[in-house]
Amino acid sequence: MRMSKNEVKVTIRMPRTLKELMTQFVAMDAHMNESDLVRDAVRQKIQKEAPELYKQLFNGRIQKEAPSSK
Repeated sequence: MRMSKNEVKVTIRMPRTLKELMTQFVAMDAHMNESDLVRDAVRQKIQKEAPELYKQLFNGRIQKEAPSSK
């Protein structure tokens, strides 16, 4: 499957046991695949812990860089 211009590839390292749990969870859950699960988990984390950033998904004003902590 080819990526669209709005997608980027992200590579991570995780413990083998977590990857195995992720595979099992996808098999019994409504997620299409592991990438779908990870995207959903990231959205949920941002929505819960930084709702002001999450709102940017819907108003089309996603900042390219993180706000300065100064």
